[in-house]
Amino acid sequence: MKLNFKKTLYVGLAAASVLAVSGFVATTASAKSYAYVTKPAYFTTAPESRNVVPTGENALYSKPGTIKGARVIASKTTMGKLTITPKSTDYFRAYAIVSTNRGSVYYKVVSFDGHYRGWIYGGKDTTQFGGGIKATQTTRTRSLPSQTTGYTIVDPSKNTLWTAPKNTQYKAAKITGFKSTDTFTIIGAETKVREGSLYYQVRDDQNPSVTGWIYYAAVRASQGNLVKITYIDGETGAVVGKGTVPFDNSAATTNLTTNPNLKTIIDGIPSGYVPYDAGNGGVDSLRDSHMATAAKNGSQYYFSVTNKGINNLQDIQVIPVDENNKPIEMNETDQEDLHASTFAFAHHVKAGDTITSQDVQTMLEEGGSNYLDFTDKSGTHYHFVSAPNTATSTSDARGTVTIRATFRAEN
Repeated sequence: MKLNFKKTLYVGLAAASVLAVSGFVATTASAKSYAYVTKPAYFTTAPESRNVVPTGENALYSKPGTIKGARVIASKTTMGKLTITPKSTDYFRAYAIVSTNRGSVYYKVVSFDGHYRGWIYGGKDTTQFGGGIKATQTTRTRSLPSQTTGYTIVDPSKNTLWTAPKNTQYKAAKITGFKSTDTFTIIGAETKVREGSLYYQVRDDQNPSVTGWIYYAAVRASQGNLVKITYIDGETGAVVGKGTVPFDNSAATTNLTTNPNLKTIIDGIPSGYVPYDAGNGGVDSLRDSHMATAAKNGSQYYFSVTNKGINNLQDIQVIPVDENNKPIEMNETDQEDLHASTFAFAHHVKAGDTITSQDVQTMLEEGGSNYLDFTDKSGTHYHFVSAPNTATSTSDARGTVTIRATFRAEN
């Protein structure tokens, strides 16, 4: 890690306080064989960017090692052991820096558990760690689990949230402000480099301002608040993604073939894929669709997708209007059936083509029912008249095109 200390360090009153606390205010060159400090400063870089480990090449001192009165706090041997320790508490944080008249750089460091605190030689370059310490990462980013919502804390009397995975940052602290009954969404995942243990970063669903890190086994996903969706390639059967559909615990089952559940499934299709069969609004891509009308909590369903036709439209919305261009209110069931037909048709329209009035008529005829004629919510009967030719562009790929189709009221 390269740190541009020359541009970010603050030299002044803060530096004087460093010297005062450390007890080695700069002396003159008359100090014979001893070095003296010429450039003291505080860091202004983010604390997390200053996590370091000893190299074992230098000891830890009460003052910069070449300053008069410096005594050993931890020997080279001890610092060497802290280099290969399996505990995150043995990482160090650098929080002050000085240069001596001999061109040496020293850093004030403290171990994460607070057991060791002192000055260590850091090389000759103030722009990067060297000598007795080197930069380190205390965690590694990991992939999120396939399910990220609906988690609760297991035994909140023993498990809690932290500002960082426990012991991976100096003074990582416990977080409060949440209830033991709250549910959480996982938004991050990391493993501790030394211990290898996995931690999840979670956000409180009831109080989104509360976020923190918790050991992965200390949270549990309820199996009664979702249905699992696995996206598979319709030709090869290979799994290409996973998703979930929320489940209402007050109901015994949920219907995956209707909105809003079907929309959730469609919206969750991995990037670069489309429904393998767009029939019935995409329902025909849902395996065991007859059973999906009564999906149980915690159950799993497969949805077939393909990476062919990704330059086609995603959806066409036909809005019935009267001859005054006023939208006509259709019955909810009719509206869903009509959209299923237009959705399926959209997947055969290449972005850049023109959708003609005849195309619209075909969509109306090929729905679950023939919608060239229909009766609205008020009981008025309407008959299809025409629709404008609608040009699309290449930017409409995987997008939605809206068309207003004109119907005439019949007395």
